[in-house]
Amino acid sequence: VFLGIILGMIITNSMGIPKWASSGIKTSRFVLKMGVITLGAMYSIGELAKLGQISLVMIAFFVMGTVILVLMLGKIFNTPKSMTGVLATGVGVCGVSAAVAAAPVVRAKSSELAYTIGTILTFGIVCMFIFPTVGKAVGMTPTQFGAWAGTGILNSAQVAAASLAYDAPGSIDTLKVGEIFNITRILFLPFIVILLAVWYGTGESEEAGSKKESVGKVIVDKFPIFVLGFILMFAASSMHVFGPKSITNFEANEKKQLKEEDIKKVEAVIATNTKLDEKEKAALQALVQNKQVTDKKQLSTLKDLTHRKVAKDITDKKSPVETAIHKVERKNNVLEVLREFMIWFFAYGLVGLGMQITISSLRQAGGMPLVIGIIAGIAKAGLSFFAVIWLISDKI
Repeated sequence: VFLGIILGMIITNSMGIPKWASSGIKTSRFVLKMGVITLGAMYSIGELAKLGQISLVMIAFFVMGTVILVLMLGKIFNTPKSMTGVLATGVGVCGVSAAVAAAPVVRAKSSELAYTIGTILTFGIVCMFIFPTVGKAVGMTPTQFGAWAGTGILNSAQVAAASLAYDAPGSIDTLKVGEIFNITRILFLPFIVILLAVWYGTGESEEAGSKKESVGKVIVDKFPIFVLGFILMFAASSMHVFGPKSITNFEANEKKQLKEEDIKKVEAVIATNTKLDEKEKAALQALVQNKQVTDKKQLSTLKDLTHRKVAKDITDKKSPVETAIHKVERKNNVLEVLREFMIWFFAYGLVGLGMQITISSLRQAGGMPLVIGIIAGIAKAGLSFFAVIWLISDKI
């Protein structure tokens, strides 16, 4: 993310905008919106079903609370509404993608969006080191730490990094919880953007000295169409329009069976590896007996084993376990294509964004947005820590 923006900035500030690139740069904002739309297809209502009521309320409270706090701080410190709006969404919801989604709604400048992204990523990098240290110092369970990271760390990538750092060697228990909380934050994005449109739209009419517009009219006039696209893609994913995320077939077939040499490798690991738990041993023994994966429970256990990295000889890429998994499961081609498009949309859009930013425009933004972001980030991290200790045990 940051490298794309930096690359664009280096090109613009060192040699200017090439004539051949000017038209492409103008379309970068549109392409970023397309990235947000395709992001909706990556999630479904099923993610919400994994959370308990208390966890869901806690996430909603911190998303809304952080957004409101940043808006209040922006008013107190008299920062531009466009800067405040994009910062509030990025810090309050899920980081970079939220900031990108909010920018058109509040007419944020490229420099303001870049400033927000820089603030989010810088704070997130610090959290990647501080969160695991604090969590271990107070003895948080993997569930508690995952909930804290998924609520208190601003950007999605840093949530995953901090969760993996906290996990015991070879475990992904914390990561699973952190990602569930993080994904749920993302699902609040369209609602926050709509609220932001109302906040910005009503403020515009007041500043212009015109008659105050109704909330309904503001929503109609300011509603970002691309957010509707996100909602529609999310709804389509929830209704399995794109099909399941993966397609499995456990029917016995010689083509799905492991080679004899791979079977011997698995047998050797079962006999010598002391880090395997009983569930994993049973799954591997069944793999040896049947020479292929035979059901979803076994598949899930073997997948978790590949993440744990306790038996690298048989779980790394192109190893027996990975081979056995790929023989019975294939990813949804439609979702994979959408994911690739999403990655390219964001890559193209962020490089284009960087090419619209000059050093002088960043100086004009001043240091106050960074101060606001840090205040809100610390408040969110600190309060969510106490909320998790109080409300979350080993169930979410």
